[in-house]
Amino acid sequence: MFNRFLQAGGILGISVFLLLLVIGLATRTDVVNAAPNRADEPAKRVISVSGNGRVTAQPDQAVITIGSQVTAPTLGEATKQVNDTMTKVLEAIKAQGIDPKEIQTSSYSVSPITNYKEGAPPQVTGYQVMNIVTVQVKKIETVGQVLDAGMGAGANFLGGVTFGIADASSYEQDARTAAVKDAMQRAQTLAAAAGVKLGNVLSITESSSQVPPPVPYARTAADAAGAGPVETGSLDVTKTVNVTFEISE
Repeated sequence: MFNRFLQAGGILGISVFLLLLVIGLATRTDVVNAAPNRADEPAKRVISVSGNGRVTAQPDQAVITIGSQVTAPTLGEATKQVNDTMTKVLEAIKAQGIDPKEIQTSSYSVSPITNYKEGAPPQVTGYQVMNIVTVQVKKIETVGQVLDAGMGAGANFLGGVTFGIADASSYEQDARTAAVKDAMQRAQTLAAAAGVKLGNVLSITESSSQVPPPVPYARTAADAAGAGPVETGSLDVTKTVNVTFEISE
């Protein structure tokens, strides 16, 4: 009697287990079937364009490269002449209102002058010493005066003048806005030509860009003897954006 009870209990337990298993599989199947199939979703139709923005700005600062170059029979003599000349040049430049912090030595070189003769060892006949400084001029209207002062004090090397913008952030912002407007106009033109309507903006990315590099103004030492007015010209700040629009039904 007891054995029959055990057998009946075992059969009942197995039946309950199988029933729960079937219910679990059915529930899992329902969940899987209810999940969306992204592969079946239609791809969005889009229009992708690039827009360019350009803003013209006036330079507001300049960098002058100026110095002295001397050749003498001995290194001591060449060095003394360069040092004496540059002392006068720097004093004259500072007298134009240039802060000493805006003057930096960019190059100092010593080169022996060697004479080569056939059948004889090389012979050093002299030395050339060069001392070059860069001067940042924040009052751009005084560039000509600074050049006059430096060259008048004895400088015989002029590497040139470069013009730049101290803070281009506001110009970059204007160029960025112009680039987005340009992209929208391009997209509207394409949409009209294709007979569709523009929808929402899906993405906007900005291409890497740089502040315009300083523009060099070439000038020789002879030209700078009477510097006179210096034309600063203008600089272009540019931005490029990539915009993707959804096509509206």
